[in-house]
Amino acid sequence: MTDCIWCGVELNEDNWYTSSKKKKDYKCKSCIKGKENAYNQSKIYINGKYVPRKSPWYKILKPGFYKNINDAIFKQSSISDVKEGYVYVITNKAWPDWVKIGMAIDANDRLNGYQTSSPHRDYVLEHSVYSNDRRKSEQEAHTKAAKLAEEANGEWFKLTVEQAIEVLNNLDEHRLGTAEEANTDTPKDKLQERSIQADLWTYTQNRKTA
Repeated sequence: MTDCIWCGVELNEDNWYTSSKKKKDYKCKSCIKGKENAYNQSKIYINGKYVPRKSPWYKILKPGFYKNINDAIFKQSSISDVKEGYVYVITNKAWPDWVKIGMAIDANDRLNGYQTSSPHRDYVLEHSVYSNDRRKSEQEAHTKAAKLAEEANGEWFKLTVEQAIEVLNNLDEHRLGTAEEANTDTPKDKLQERSIQADLWTYTQNRKTA
């Protein structure tokens, strides 16, 4: 089954619009309604749930739609207004078949943040690409990764590292050549060196849907 790319809930016939399913838009009804209401009515939603006016959070947070409390707090800062940044792939050997695709202003700094949650400091930054609009690129990456993954849970996808790297390298912004190439310490994968990478992406999608 497929999960909502915003809140991680498992999508089914009850919480997934038929039109969204046809468009392969992996967002649940609650998240879509929540985002529409948050922007159209200036309300606050966290993880698809409405925050009432009597809640202490209502006095602290700006109107909007947030994935979680940490996301809400972060977006109160002027740092959240920075559009540029990186979309990255992070792995941990504790979950060998899974990759995390996320976004940050600085991918290496985000990696350091993950290391504090592991006593073994065993998270690995596999790849990152620069984006002029990191949020838009992350959302696109999640949508493409969900189509290829055997399973998905929030920002985690059951993909090979090579598949995840291919997703990042084939984001629209990079295929059109409008963004800088990321400068990471990760050795170039053979897949990146192929001049027909865009064709490979098309081939992979066709193979997945065949």
